[in-house]
Amino acid sequence: MKNRELKFKTKFWRDAAARLPAHVRTRYASDLQRAERVELAITRLVDGWLRLKNALARPFHTPRGAH
Repeated sequence: MKNRELKFKTKFWRDAAARLPAHVRTRYASDLQRAERVELAITRLVDGWLRLKNALARPFHTPRGAH
């Protein structure tokens, strides 16, 4: 990763990489980027699951005060 700036989508990973010493950041740059990609993928999966669960539960929802 020589002469290439690390690009992160989330502030957490930008800050984490910035706090590391330069030689450590260079050595583990690909691992840090992979960890961010995994985290974002898990977040998308959880969000998708929750949307699906809510969409499937909506027809069976009883409004408040219906009893």
